[in-house]
Amino acid sequence: MLLVDDTKEIAEVICFYCQSKGIDCDCITEGRKALENIQSEKYDLILLDLAMPRFSGLDVIKSLKEVGGMESKNIVIFTASSNRNILNKVNDSGIKEVFKKPCSLDELTELIERYRPSIK
Repeated sequence: MLLVDDTKEIAEVICFYCQSKGIDCDCITEGRKALENIQSEKYDLILLDLAMPRFSGLDVIKSLKEVGGMESKNIVIFTASSNRNILNKVNDSGIKEVFKKPCSLDELTELIERYRPSIK
């Protein structure tokens, strides 16, 4: 699993939680680095924050769509945004779903369980 969130504390807590549940979780806090990892590594689930400085989650999605392969990625947008225009644009991009923050650990567990059959 890959978690991309520019808030280091959120990334650390979620990755620690996942690892405590036996799920390998990489944490990246910058969009360009996330794009590189998504293109070079195989992740079964990618939680991608939209609002990141310099290279946003939208930039990551746009770049992935340009090179192809979005359909084969389990990308879940991880956002606090309620902006309908942005969410509609993202929903049309090939992502699997939008997961709202803040969330409880129970909600996070339910999300992971939806994708768990493919998580090792």
